[in-house]
Amino acid sequence: MLPQKEREGKRRGLWLQAIRRGNPDGKLWDPASKFVYVCGKHFVTGYHVKNSEHPDYVPSIFPNRRILTDGTVKLRRFQNARKREFEKIGKRRKSEAPPEDPPTSAPVEAPTPDPPNPESSVPTPDPPNPESIVPTPDPPNPESCVPTPVSSEEAVARPLSHSEHVAVAFEVAHLRRERDEARQERDEARRGQAAAQANWSKDRLSANAIRGSDTACRAMTGLSWVVFDTLHKYLVQFINTSRKTVRLSTEDQLFLCLLKIRQNPSFALLSQVLDKPKSTVCYIFHRWLDLLYAKIGFLIHWPDRECISQAIPPVMRAKFPRLTSIIDCFEIRIEHPKALKARAKSYSNYKKWTTAKYLISCSPAGSITYLSKAWGGRASDVKIVRESGFLSPMYHLRGDQILADRGFTLKDDFALLGASLLTPAFTKGKKQLPGKDVEESRIKSSVRIHIGKCIYFPQTGKLFDQFET
Repeated sequence: MLPQKEREGKRRGLWLQAIRRGNPDGKLWDPASKFVYVCGKHFVTGYHVKNSEHPDYVPSIFPNRRILTDGTVKLRRFQNARKREFEKIGKRRKSEAPPEDPPTSAPVEAPTPDPPNPESSVPTPDPPNPESIVPTPDPPNPESCVPTPVSSEEAVARPLSHSEHVAVAFEVAHLRRERDEARQERDEARRGQAAAQANWSKDRLSANAIRGSDTACRAMTGLSWVVFDTLHKYLVQFINTSRKTVRLSTEDQLFLCLLKIRQNPSFALLSQVLDKPKSTVCYIFHRWLDLLYAKIGFLIHWPDRECISQAIPPVMRAKFPRLTSIIDCFEIRIEHPKALKARAKSYSNYKKWTTAKYLISCSPAGSITYLSKAWGGRASDVKIVRESGFLSPMYHLRGDQILADRGFTLKDDFALLGASLLTPAFTKGKKQLPGKDVEESRIKSSVRIHIGKCIYFPQTGKLFDQFET
């Protein structure tokens, strides 16, 4: 198999240079697939070897190509070099081994020969000359030509020769080298995988993940990439970048703040993914949230009467020609406050939970024109309207029409400003409403229902969707 680019990039380059296959554009062939195989006929021994000194470390046999040095010659040179190397190792080990002491035995006295007797002495013949003796060859034994089987016990008990020691040392060293290479590849793969996973998780929660992609940017922040980039360029001039307290770019910090508003992941999750302390993530979010409130709060403003009149839909104009706003209150769940008084003020009987309550107003065209400060969920709609500053001549002129739910019993308050508060008819104390009241209530409710879309934006973190063009 062709070596992988991530693990053996250098060896892969040598293989591609040896193959010399070109692309149609003239560049060297570099396949993208991981499963590319090279035939064993291109190797001297028939298979590749991971030893860089071996001739088969790179394929070398190709048809119609002049070969400067035969592969078998290279293989023989490699084997001879290996043999000399391990012979040196064997000699060094043999020289370093302690000398063996010869076996000691008890001295044996040699027998004393008897004196010669002259009478019994017989002349002995001279000893034969070794050079004159010609050994007579023994007749061949057919049984000696057949190798006798050696048992495993005899093979183990038999000492190894020097050449066998060299061969075993060569094999052991080769196996150890392959083991070390395999361990190194495994460790590199593990480190690369861990680094890739860490970088992937961090990059997915950064501005680089949405750069240039409107779909991804809208899914995570609610803005298109052009609007996000413009907003960042506007806000970054108000950030003190001299203090390097946070090792995140300003783009990533704004992305983190908008992601929290849009998708509402927990601070603990963001802390784990970004590998940042939870306190740092909270600091980034609240810092940029305050900046957004201070610098782009002007986007929610009360328009002029001419703008409202020009943007009012024709269907609403026919029914309510002087309609300027549609109001309602909405609640957002919050954590239970630790203080008992604060918990009592924020508990909502409607939601059965502690909530923050807001007054919201939208124009007939559907844009948010007013958003009050937060109140406890226990506060009534009437109290919030009266104390939030919405009842002001700055917002209402004589003849204006305001649509609201039947819970806003504030007709007298708006009448003091010369405006009319339009609410559905009450059924309390009446068996049946007149046909005229039923029809008027139906028309008012059909128009007032558009406030629900405006409430949907802040409740779901999609407040910026209305500013998209």
